[in-house]
Amino acid sequence: MECNRYTIGTMDGLTTIDPKLSAVAYGAVLDMVLSGTIAPGEQVTERQIAAHLGMSRTPVREAVRRLEGEGTLERQRNGALVVRPYSMEEFLHALAVRRLLEGEAARLAAGKVAADVLQAARERIARLRREGLADTARQDDRDFHAAIAQASGNPVLAGTIADLRKRTAMFRLGRLPERLDQVCDEHLAVLDALASGNGAAARMAMQAHIDNVREHLLQRLMAI
Repeated sequence: MECNRYTIGTMDGLTTIDPKLSAVAYGAVLDMVLSGTIAPGEQVTERQIAAHLGMSRTPVREAVRRLEGEGTLERQRNGALVVRPYSMEEFLHALAVRRLLEGEAARLAAGKVAADVLQAARERIARLRREGLADTARQDDRDFHAAIAQASGNPVLAGTIADLRKRTAMFRLGRLPERLDQVCDEHLAVLDALASGNGAAARMAMQAHIDNVREHLLQRLMAI
């Protein structure tokens, strides 16, 4: 079945947009931002992104508009779009809200996460210990937190958490490879609490995980 399409007006008339292509472009550009391929403050052009992705500028234009609306990109006075830099203060504020929301999501998700999802998360953690920070590590971490948020049963809570995680992921000092073993232990503690159905323990384990991220980051900054 052909996917639904819609049209927008342009200077040259009407352009048909494939929502699937726009979603692919959005995901690709967002991943480039979160991975640091496009750095904070760096200018983003539709032509450059379209060439990199091997697609037309129309779906890229829609992706860029969406990212601008979400605050990932910002338009400067001269009209140029750049990746919005995040300050340390903004990062810590977002992390504080994540602590509250992700702790509550873990409490609500306790006993509700499917056994196969828990097992898959354990296998990813074991692989992370063996292989270190491979290319899949960032996506594995996103999947871990997203699965818990979704299992909370509250889509608004899950969406807000996803947005906050994007914000904190854009802060480059948030990459803490030296914490790899500790993060694995913290994730396992969350999984154990979820599997046991203990909501209070799941909330405490998730909040301890985020507290440790914050503490380690502050110590790292003080040492610079």
